[in-house]
Amino acid sequence: MKFFTKKIGDRGAKASYYIQEADASVDENRKAPFLIIVPGGAYCYTAWREREPIAFEFISKGFSCAIFDYATEGAEFFDGKHDYSRDPVSAFPNTLTDLARLVADVKANAADWQLDPESINVIGFSAGGNLTAQLAAYWQTPWLAELTGLTSEQMRPDSVGLCYPALKMVDLSNHNIAILNKVKVSVDLVNYAATGVDQSPERIAKINLENAVTDQFPRAFIWGTTEDVNCHVGDAVAFAGELAENKVPFEFHMYQKGSHGMALADKRTDGRPDHSLSNRQASSWTSLYLGWLSENGLYQLL
Repeated sequence: MKFFTKKIGDRGAKASYYIQEADASVDENRKAPFLIIVPGGAYCYTAWREREPIAFEFISKGFSCAIFDYATEGAEFFDGKHDYSRDPVSAFPNTLTDLARLVADVKANAADWQLDPESINVIGFSAGGNLTAQLAAYWQTPWLAELTGLTSEQMRPDSVGLCYPALKMVDLSNHNIAILNKVKVSVDLVNYAATGVDQSPERIAKINLENAVTDQFPRAFIWGTTEDVNCHVGDAVAFAGELAENKVPFEFHMYQKGSHGMALADKRTDGRPDHSLSNRQASSWTSLYLGWLSENGLYQLL
């Protein structure tokens, strides 16, 4: 296993790479599927439970991986005591352009890293699911090509996984308080983390992916829970309907039980006294995801 980190873009984003090394005792010519992992954290920070634990789960299944730590200000910045008159580093479209650059970097190195060039997949959680869905919706747009200097094909993922995705990321009518990494944060500032100072309807529509699904959206795997009060089941159902309308191949799983932010949905990523982030049914998503990738020719190791 090779491990290294790379700076992505010029705002502070980085990627941690875990590259499988094929061995002659099994198959020295094996090409690994690749998974880019995009953690949540409301664009304020990147959550631990959706970083290494996810990577280690899929490394054990034969994937090479990259954990994408997109640039954020850190949860402490959003405590209400800082200068919010400027754009944060996380403001749209900064995180999107850096994710596109990461996909392009993986594709450019696929041969050297013994990757399957037709299985470059992105999986995102919560706000990371929003970011992953942005890439899926906009990879072929001229405006993203102009911002990144990349071709559409360089930015295109072969599939996307959307795990309890924040499809309606920005809600200017919500003024509640959220707890992010043990910091009390106004949802107004969560909105600001995603949008920056410009909160125009046009900008919010791009972030919330309103009317963004087309028949160019990559194959998608979506899961969530009906008890999630942060990323509502209705938003996911409506989004699945848009995928179906555009004849995008997708698989959709909505579990009954479980709070927001379940990650692996077992005690490896659940530190709560009531174990509300663990659920046997919801923990099946990893095997269902592998099966779906296999059905779509993106995973050859089952």
